[in-house]
Amino acid sequence: MSNTSIVLIGAGSTVFTPGLMNDLAESRTFDGWTVHLVDLVEDAAETMARVGRRIAKEKGADLTFVPHTDRREALPGARFVTTTIAVGGAEGWHHDLEVPARYGIAQTVGDSVGPGGVLRALRHVPELVAIAEDIAELAPSALLVNYTNPLTANVRSITATTPVQTVGLCHGTMHTLAKIGADLGVPAGEISATFAGLNHLCWLLDLRQGPLDVYPRLREAVAAQAGDRDAPSTNEEGVHLPVSADLLRTFGRYPAPGDRHVSEFFGHYLGADGDHLPWGLQGGRDDTIRYIDEKNDLWDRLHAQADGSQPLAPVDDQEAERLVAICEAVVTGREHVELAVNLPNAGKIPNLPPEAVVEVPAVVGASGITGLGVGALPAGIAAVLTARAQQQEITVQAALSGSRELALQALVLDPLVPGLAVAESILDDASNAHGAAMDRFRRAAGE
Repeated sequence: MSNTSIVLIGAGSTVFTPGLMNDLAESRTFDGWTVHLVDLVEDAAETMARVGRRIAKEKGADLTFVPHTDRREALPGARFVTTTIAVGGAEGWHHDLEVPARYGIAQTVGDSVGPGGVLRALRHVPELVAIAEDIAELAPSALLVNYTNPLTANVRSITATTPVQTVGLCHGTMHTLAKIGADLGVPAGEISATFAGLNHLCWLLDLRQGPLDVYPRLREAVAAQAGDRDAPSTNEEGVHLPVSADLLRTFGRYPAPGDRHVSEFFGHYLGADGDHLPWGLQGGRDDTIRYIDEKNDLWDRLHAQADGSQPLAPVDDQEAERLVAICEAVVTGREHVELAVNLPNAGKIPNLPPEAVVEVPAVVGASGITGLGVGALPAGIAAVLTARAQQQEITVQAALSGSRELALQALVLDPLVPGLAVAESILDDASNAHGAAMDRFRRAAGE
């Protein structure tokens, strides 16, 4: 195969894959390229390829879409590889929420931190490392862009064990900045920002309209509009969010990307009032469960689009758009700055562990992706992020080694888990629920 190929592993992603194919079809940079769609479920890969061909035809794009169930068939010579896998699929995500809930632990997302994030890492890290090893063998010059959560732990595992050039992408900071700009009445083309931290707890360090510092206006807007612990349920980004406002008051900087993600990094926001979460977080949990439950409906729609019985869905604000912009910059050499990417720290944030995967701005161009240093973070923020990065390091080591002892330590170190007895129950129940994907973490005979 030539180096004009893009490989998407986990092509059954019902939102990301159609968005990526649409964005590629709108870019003339990729005319003549081949998109290899890999999924363990043959129908998923075939359906997405048919949808892709229809998108390309309607947009007049010269793109070829090829389905695969074996990634090794798709990888040789690839220029870009993207991973959006979900070990266990929607049912696995349900287990990551439901198992901790049996022990009184409510999560709003459960895919990055909290016990759900640990369980997901234990399943995803081995598979992603295996994918990266295949890339190192079959497409050693490829850029791997990972979207699979937990993003921090997954990128750390790949960069720690393989030579593959790897970056993690998440658009939470972009969405937060857009909503803040709209709330402050600043046109999108005039607002700029610097974010830094860890994925799903990334802090707004600087906010400007041209040369003008508009952080004071943000503080005023948050003070005037944000709710409190008894706020009604909401999960939108913006200045009205109660948890983000509380963190701004506590640490002096505004976090991204919205309350349902940032709340899970702390132990005190998710204590339920009866059956209802405080701090407006119930809406975030409800939306997560609704999103998981809608997966089957999305597949019905995609099958209909593939066979032509329904029109293609309109594409608006798709998650894929930054991936295509990054690939364009690498191919054409036209540099630009990305708001946030996830890659090894190596001093970009000097008061976080050097091996940690951090979310920082980056320059993208012909030489790839170069993260930018942002300086030291405020001490309190650095303390929170350092503790989390160290917990995630133990999670990665547990996933790589299959050590039950380390897996229990990773769970106990999470602020949402009250102690070893609960951690053991969660790990045992999750091992039963997830089956073969977590067999390595079962109790040994006689324990």
